Amino acid sequence: MLREVKNAGYVREGWPLWRRHRFVAGGVAASRGVGRRVYQHAMSLQAAQAVCVMTAPPRRYWWCRDRFWWEDDDLTADDVLALVHERDERRQRQLDRAHAALALGGMPRRRRRPIPVEVRQAVFRRDGGRCVECGSDFDIQYDHVIPVALGGSSTVANLQILCAPCNRQKGAALG
Repeated sequence: MLREVKNAGYVREGWPLWRRHRFVAGGVAASRGVGRRVYQHAMSLQAAQAVCVMTAPPRRYWWCRDRFWWEDDDLTADDVLALVHERDERRQRQLDRAHAALALGGMPRRRRRPIPVEVRQAVFRRDGGRCVECGSDFDIQYDHVIPVALGGSSTVANLQILCAPCNRQKGAALG
């Protein structure tokens, strides 16, 4: 499993003439730092490939595409690059979908308007407060004979009282 390490990076140590860069991830640090040339070389490589920066069994730490990662599955550099690429693509697709939804008026839809109180009272009186299918008066619900999704309205003629089991059995079917 490849996981991103949010609290990892290189720390500069030493005097300006012999400055070293030591990799640190949370409470774990590399035993030795690397020189400026090795650090700059790794920095240029990580943009296009995964670079192993530390092994602290059972984990191995990688630097790839400006982020640090750890894994404990003995992945190769190509495996890490492929997984990072796939995550980046997934993130980009998610952003593209979000922007497209927003552009198409994808603002949160308003909820369906509730059934007016007068209509509910009239249906309750007409059906005697009982399920029209089985006669139960427990866990009753207002049901649209023609579902709203199929163009039905919240009128007395299009509503009936059903108990929860009968309503589930009916589902979104007509009738």
